[in-house]
Amino acid sequence: MSIDYYRKGRTYELFIRKVFNNKSGKRYGADESLMIQLFINKETEKDKKSRIPYNRKLFKVKMNIEKALIKLGKRKKYLDSYENFSPLLAKLHEAETPNDLSEVVNASLRKIIELENQMKRSA
Repeated sequence: MSIDYYRKGRTYELFIRKVFNNKSGKRYGADESLMIQLFINKETEKDKKSRIPYNRKLFKVKMNIEKALIKLGKRKKYLDSYENFSPLLAKLHEAETPNDLSEVVNASLRKIIELENQMKRSA
């Protein structure tokens, strides 16, 4: 197993927690193991024995990310900058692999940090 899988899983969890202000717990799908399992199942192709098929796991993580992106567009402090998140939402709908999902999560985190830095500078 690659350490990179754990890093991507942790980034996914941090993204979900940041969006939903979830300090602890696994609410809203904030569980790094969901993303890690996707990478492992994609690599090993041993998902045939798993109770939950790979496609269903991928869909679940995709839905968690989509809910987070929609929530970002509705948040008061990001309300004027929804156009920053809508291209990411479109890219998410085209995602077919865990790496694609990871790219969307990373881009979303970069946008959040960029917008928060702009707000700090203007305040």
